[in-house]
Amino acid sequence: MRKVDASVATICLACLIMLFMSGGSSLAMAEEGLHLTPEQAITAARRNARPENSFTILWKIIADADTRRIADQALEHAQAHKIELYENGILVDILRSGGYLLAETNLQTNNVVAMHLVLMEAGGAVKDVQQECHGVVRLADAEELVKDTAELVKQMYSTPSTEESSLASRFYGGNFPDADQFPDSLFAIPDSLRKRGAKPNEVREAAALFWGYLSWPSRSALSMPAFAASPAAAGDAAEKERDTLKAEFLQSNKLDPNINLVDFDNIQNERQLQERIELLTRLDRFLEDSLRKEADPAVVRQNLSILTMPLRVDVDLNQEGQYVSSSPPKSLFLWHRLATGGFAVKEITWDW
Repeated sequence: MRKVDASVATICLACLIMLFMSGGSSLAMAEEGLHLTPEQAITAARRNARPENSFTILWKIIADADTRRIADQALEHAQAHKIELYENGILVDILRSGGYLLAETNLQTNNVVAMHLVLMEAGGAVKDVQQECHGVVRLADAEELVKDTAELVKQMYSTPSTEESSLASRFYGGNFPDADQFPDSLFAIPDSLRKRGAKPNEVREAAALFWGYLSWPSRSALSMPAFAASPAAAGDAAEKERDTLKAEFLQSNKLDPNINLVDFDNIQNERQLQERIELLTRLDRFLEDSLRKEADPAVVRQNLSILTMPLRVDVDLNQEGQYVSSSPPKSLFLWHRLATGGFAVKEITWDW
């Protein structure tokens, strides 16, 4: 998918990962008892910071026995199935030893001058990746955007397919974005749904069911032990599982096995749209029932924890009052400051 625009590219997670792979500061740690502490994280970050600046912990993941167990399962699955680790195992490292997102702040202005993502590698080295902020980001705004990003990610991955219309309130203006303005955004309303005579509530419901179906594999992937090792491999397996379940649903309901339930181009009137909404609702409910029966809540909970860890906050240099944030694996969020205070998301893109 395309990135939000040129300014967002400055915070592209790919760049962040390249820094992880190529460098950053490290402090040798003993192999035993791999557990990243706040003191270790700040000490590592200070090596790349101005001595007069201060640090604030914006987000953290504390490793425990459960997170380490999921990390070990992910590595074992990847090795057994010869799956290439996602970016040298960065997500596995966070589950195994924890991670911290730190804001480096100028004490005189209270503005964030850089972000530091700190984690511990398998060998015990504490690695800090620093990225400068490209505009004026107040510490209070950074704290709020990090919190908003984490909450939105958790809501996206926790909301059942049949209830995704509830996510519309998180977007700017209280509605899903239009595809003609944000063609690559998640939850964008397809142009084909803008049929003459279609009621706004039906359009929103159909769009939510559309995205509920399309995003089901990413939610199902969280239930797979291999997710932390390779989100893409888990997503591919989940997509195949969804297609198998869809075929089972169509067969059990004596429907055409070749029907494309998320193709709205052939819908000509409101009655046909209502029928499609009813059918998609049944399909999404069928998929949700299957996921609920098969998923291990402990695996889902720990895999979701690494997705809710924001990685970056910065300003959108092309538009005043807009900010960008990111979360693993490669999700980007475009935020707009509200006149009443706070932020609302305008666009979400991802690329596993």
